[in-house]
Amino acid sequence: MKTFWKFTRPHTIIGSFISVTALYLLSVRSFEFSVTFYFALLAALFCNIFITGYNQLVDIELDKVNKPYLPLASGEMSVKTGRIIVFSSLILSIVISILTSFELFGLIGVISFLGFIYSWKRIYLKRYHQLAATAIILVRGILVNLGFYAFFSDSLEFPPEIWTLTFFVVLFSAGIAWFKDIPDMEGDAADNIGSLAVLKGAKKTFAAGVWLIGSAYTLAAFAPLLFEFELAKSGLIIFGHGLLGGTFLGFASRTNPSNKQAMKRFYMSFWVLFFLEYLLWVASFFI
Repeated sequence: MKTFWKFTRPHTIIGSFISVTALYLLSVRSFEFSVTFYFALLAALFCNIFITGYNQLVDIELDKVNKPYLPLASGEMSVKTGRIIVFSSLILSIVISILTSFELFGLIGVISFLGFIYSWKRIYLKRYHQLAATAIILVRGILVNLGFYAFFSDSLEFPPEIWTLTFFVVLFSAGIAWFKDIPDMEGDAADNIGSLAVLKGAKKTFAAGVWLIGSAYTLAAFAPLLFEFELAKSGLIIFGHGLLGGTFLGFASRTNPSNKQAMKRFYMSFWVLFFLEYLLWVASFFI
C-alpha cells in the first residue's frame, strides 16, 4: 500500500480530492453529500491515477535521473504491476463516469485524453513547455473548476466567485508547470525536453513563476472589490489571500532555485497553498 500510495503521486491525488470536494460544496452550499458526488469523486481520483501513473510508465529512464525515488524508477514496483494499476484506473474512471452521467463521462474523457497525450511519446506535450503548460492549465485550471462546478450545479451559469477561483487556479497551474520542471533540468536537458527551466534557466523560470503567482494572489484579493462580494465574505477573501500570498512570497524568498532539494521542498509547499486556496473559498461560502 505504501508503494501504491507513492505511485499515485500523493500531492496530485490530494489536490484532486480537495478540489472536487470543494467544488461540490460550492455548488450545492450544503454539507450533505450525494451518491453522485461520491461517484464523481471516484472517477476523478481514478483518472488522476491513470494520468500520473501513465507518465511514470513512459518516463522510467528519465525518472531514474529526475525522480529515482518513484516506485518504477527505483524498481520498488514492477512495470507489469504499474500497467495493471494504470489501465485498471482508466477503465474504472470511464465505467464509473458512464454509469453516473453522460456529462461526467465527457468531462473525464477529455481530462484523460489530455493527460494521455501529455505523456504519449508520439505526441508528448511534455517535450514543449508551452503545450505542457497549456495541458496542465486546461485540466487543473479550467476543466476541473468549471467542469465539475457545472456538473454538480447542473448549470452553465457561474457566479463571480467561481470565475475568480478558476482564474486564480489557471495562473497557479502555470506556476505548477514551471516550478515542477526546475528540479528536473538535468534529466530533461539530456532527454531533449524543452521545459522553460531548460530553455531559460532555473533563476529566470523561478522569478517568472513567483511574479505570476504573486499577481494571482493580488488579483484574487482585490476580486471582492470588483465583484461586490458580501461584506463578511469579502473580508475573508481579502485577508486570506493576503496571508497566503505573503506565505508564498516568504517561501520563495528563502528558496534557492539552483538547489535541487530546496526547490523540491518549495514545490511541495506550493501544493499545500493550492489545497488551502480551495479551503479558503469553501470557508467564504459558508460564512
